[in-house]
Amino acid sequence: MLVRVQQKRKIDMIRNLNTTVCFAILIFLNSCDYVYNYTYEVTNSTDGEINIELKTQSIDSVYSVSKDEKKVLFITDHGVEGSKGPYFEDVSFDLKIFTVTKSDTLKSTRNYLSNSSWTYNNGLYRTTITLEEFK
Repeated sequence: MLVRVQQKRKIDMIRNLNTTVCFAILIFLNSCDYVYNYTYEVTNSTDGEINIELKTQSIDSVYSVSKDEKKVLFITDHGVEGSKGPYFEDVSFDLKIFTVTKSDTLKSTRNYLSNSSWTYNNGLYRTTITLEEFK
């Protein structure tokens, strides 16, 4: 009887150890790698509809944005990153082509492949397109 009790305790101890080790491994694996979403949003502050030609690694499209409309163009990630993100990344990392046209012939004079055309806050890249860009 005493042998069975000792065997049961030994088995319980091994199970507890295995559970603890598995839990520690899961915590370690989940605490090291993070993937954050990055959103690109535009606001049309012109007097009419605009078209945005956008090309990224996975998108090749044209978007119409109505007057006074705020539109999320796309959401992406920058792969696995550290734990204190999201992190600013140069917009040229995500954007390959970003051309804004109005009335099918007027092109914006602003360079949207430059960081200075965007504001960044906690994973959100935001810009406002204004009428002055088309003069």
